[in-house]
Amino acid sequence: MRIALIAPFAYAPKATVSARMMPIATALARRGHVVHVLIPPYDNPSYSGRRWQQDGVAIENMRLRRLPFSLAQFADLARQIVRSVQALNPEVVHVFKPVGVGALGLFGLRQAAVVDNDDWEGRGGWVDVNPYPRLLRWFMLWQERWALRRAAAVTCASTALVERSRTLGGASKPVLLFPNGPRETLRAQVARAEQQRQALRQRFGWGDEWVLIYAGTVPVNHDLDVAVQALAGLRDKPWRWAIIATGDGLPSLRQQIARAGLDRRVEWHGFMPHAQLVERLVAADIALYPYRDTLINRAKCSGKVIDYMACGKPMVVSNLGMNQVYLDGGRCGMLTPPGDAAAFRQALLQLMDNPALAHALGQAAQAHVWQAFGWEGRVQALIELYQQL
Repeated sequence: MRIALIAPFAYAPKATVSARMMPIATALARRGHVVHVLIPPYDNPSYSGRRWQQDGVAIENMRLRRLPFSLAQFADLARQIVRSVQALNPEVVHVFKPVGVGALGLFGLRQAAVVDNDDWEGRGGWVDVNPYPRLLRWFMLWQERWALRRAAAVTCASTALVERSRTLGGASKPVLLFPNGPRETLRAQVARAEQQRQALRQRFGWGDEWVLIYAGTVPVNHDLDVAVQALAGLRDKPWRWAIIATGDGLPSLRQQIARAGLDRRVEWHGFMPHAQLVERLVAADIALYPYRDTLINRAKCSGKVIDYMACGKPMVVSNLGMNQVYLDGGRCGMLTPPGDAAAFRQALLQLMDNPALAHALGQAAQAHVWQAFGWEGRVQALIELYQQL
């Protein structure tokens, strides 16, 4: 089949394209399908007009011809996407996210399309969290519902999004639960890092203390203060916290850590190429990711949890969203009640007091993520959905 995948935004720094779209595209290309990824890079102009081949997939970035950021620019990018789809004449079009620039292209496409839903975008979700102008907020609420209704089928990253897609888009169309998984390149990267783990710790200046790690985005309304509260009660333990992150919520996180008197225990890093991030994850001891119970978090299918598992990390995460599924009900990591700092602290303490348990959980997580969530083993379900259409 000839398949066109339409991205919602640039390849980086956000992760939807690199961590969800590209592994799907690569797995499809390995099955012999001709796959093109079309990207509107309005949030990273350095990609404007760039084209390249990656793992058998053709990647094409639209040109940013109207700057600065504007609705006119969005419309122009959508028109370019439609023209590229028409030139490719694919048998399948798969649009990632029911809102945003990529989904605008649905207005100009004559053929039916599959829509991917990987976040709670609408009321109670990102449309309320992000500081969008009122008119744009209204449009995105309408666009989400319209795109899910227009879709011939929907793929979803979480069980909560399966229910939402059926509610908004109609119960009769095919809806496929298709959660995130580890990128195939992780196998070799992790294996190399594991062979030199002690040397990496020395290079990073990490000694015998427990190295805790968080890697990802810190949005404005983040939940990392739960981890700060938990760690404030573990001052007598030898630990340091490596935070590798970007995002608008970093200033507030820094303030929370300072108010808790934990500044000297935390090391800060900005964006890292993924290969370097893998080295840090492998060299660290425990990965953290606390949630509160929100619609966004219920729908979450976290790419960072996938990375933590692939790198063999024991984890303390909140029991919400797809975490229960990924961690196999607690067999592969510590699940704590959402927003409960005391329970989060107790789980950390349990791992620090029992290194054998921590190691066993990390090994179980690494084996489980490849066995249950490897893209290669699951892509046939997506191919069969395409064939139905």
